[in-house]
Amino acid sequence: MCQQGMFAYLGRGILLILMFLVTIPAKQNRDHKHNRIQRRPYHVVNYRQVEKQILDDILSPSIYDSHIRPRGTNLSASESDGPTIVLVNLYVRSFEKIDDVKMEFSVQITFRQQWNDNRLEFNDQKGKIKYLTMTERSKVWMPDTFFRNEKDGKFHNIIQPNLYVRVYPNGDVLYSIRVSLTLSCPMDLELFPLDTQTCHLKVASYGWTTKDLVYSWKPPDPVQFVANLFLPGGFELAR
Repeated sequence: MCQQGMFAYLGRGILLILMFLVTIPAKQNRDHKHNRIQRRPYHVVNYRQVEKQILDDILSPSIYDSHIRPRGTNLSASESDGPTIVLVNLYVRSFEKIDDVKMEFSVQITFRQQWNDNRLEFNDQKGKIKYLTMTERSKVWMPDTFFRNEKDGKFHNIIQPNLYVRVYPNGDVLYSIRVSLTLSCPMDLELFPLDTQTCHLKVASYGWTTKDLVYSWKPPDPVQFVANLFLPGGFELAR
């Protein structure tokens, strides 16, 4: 009798537990259904897809021609065109050598150029899109910049080409690239080894005149240096 009674009690206990487990999901399901009716639809915007669509639109061959120079900025009402202003900024990463025999120096820099191309203006989706980034520089107009005192140079392509192009909603274009250069530097060694040398990095357009394109240093800090910059050959940097 005692064994049967315990079995019956356990049986009822299991039955009550099962009923409890079954009853709660039914209530939760009603609550969930009620909440689902009251909840507003929620739409997630894929801004990466929006950025791609914007690039496709503003760079469409029927609209944009990368061979045509953008018009100047800050023009008066009577002016239809003016020189494109290119703001220049560089970040000095390292000096590889300073050769007072060959009168040259080798330096690695990040070289940045910025200009405005009003044809590339776009809707920033109420501030959601700060800028568009590309790695194909051929898709937009580029200034034909070169270094006048360059003796040798190379781009960096490991692992990918070290460059990017950013297009901002107002049409500003920022082009940044990492380059290594060997540049000529005529030196006066009369006071060697207590001499002071001034070496230049000369930037110019290869084909455009100043009526078409003007270079200017980008304020407020156009030339920047990596921390703890080392100069070979016993030289010190005078700022």
